[in-house]
Amino acid sequence: MAEERHAMRLETGVTLVNALTGEHVQGRPKPALRGQDLIRAATEALGTGNSQVDLLTAERLRNLASRLREIIESLSRREPDRAAGLLNRMLVDSKARPSLHRHGEQSWHLRFHGPEADLVQQWAAGLAVSVAAALGDDIPHRVGLCAAPRCDQVYIDASQAQIKRFCGLACQNRVKAAAYRARRSGA
Repeated sequence: MAEERHAMRLETGVTLVNALTGEHVQGRPKPALRGQDLIRAATEALGTGNSQVDLLTAERLRNLASRLREIIESLSRREPDRAAGLLNRMLVDSKARPSLHRHGEQSWHLRFHGPEADLVQQWAAGLAVSVAAALGDDIPHRVGLCAAPRCDQVYIDASQAQIKRFCGLACQNRVKAAAYRARRSGA
């Protein structure tokens, strides 16, 4: 059950990184997000209602996403020590502290933030712990950056072989088509 929650948070973290950071997606420039577009993107990435995300919160979420991107980029460059250092800093900054909590008669559940935490602090703590769990091999997921040119989207590879290199089929097909064209022109 805890593994599933970490995986779900990790998926949300990847969605947040892709929605709020990066310069390219599938070979095209990504438009800069400002104002209402930033709020909308942050809200959609988290799946929360608009009332919880204002412009300041959206900017803070973009900062969180940038920090996650930096960790993932370090992992993609095979710099696990740098990634671990960045992640440890994020754990400290988020004030992540596990505690059991429940609402009314619901069953107890584990959360990683204090009761005074706002929306961004809640996500920062939960995401930091989930990425740490993934980095520490507690869950069988690998995150990486798309290998296609002009695409800096992040992906999760939950396959057994863990050989995924692209954010999706569009990028994989672009790279294959370019390689085919290169072979044909060289023949």
